[in-house]
Amino acid sequence: MENLASYGFAILVGFSLSAACGLRIFAPLAMVSIGLHLGWINPGHGFAWLGSLPAMVCLCCACVIEILGMLIPWLDHALDVAGAPVAALAGTLIMAAQLAAASGIETSTMPPWVTGTLAIVVGGGAAFSVHAATGTLRAGSTAVSGGLLNPLFALAETFSSIVLAGLAIILPLLAVLVAISFILALIAMVYWARQWRQRTNK
Repeated sequence: MENLASYGFAILVGFSLSAACGLRIFAPLAMVSIGLHLGWINPGHGFAWLGSLPAMVCLCCACVIEILGMLIPWLDHALDVAGAPVAALAGTLIMAAQLAAASGIETSTMPPWVTGTLAIVVGGGAAFSVHAATGTLRAGSTAVSGGLLNPLFALAETFSSIVLAGLAIILPLLAVLVAISFILALIAMVYWARQWRQRTNK
């Protein structure tokens, strides 16, 4: 029972981090890598490399490049389109790392295919869904402002990703509530944006 509770808790944390990856692909990965490197987070079996110095440096550099690139109008849209599959992979990876780190989990208790399926469906699905929703909103921002408002949109995404990832590490239960509320808000905003577009096209 304790093992299942630990596994369920890992799913919640992984879900929050995966949603954060949908906003900024490398920010949550860099934060997890730093946490692993400093010993704040326990590495799961097979994921100790994520906290190594080379991995941490590479992820932090990728994070900075991504953040700066998303501040450039029109380039942000290209990065957003190209980053959709990468976001899904990042969400899958970060979910798998959390599940592997769940204390007391043995392969005899939880089959590997269950962990793999959860990592792909929940982790990759959450990251891809958030990434797709914010991409739709960014496209709307580009159409309305000609890309002038996109840097502000990018800063909001970066801030939200860092805050959500930080909450997932420090206050995971709160992070889950924030992630669910954020995803629901994104869905509502995308729906309203499409309704507005249909009305203006008539």
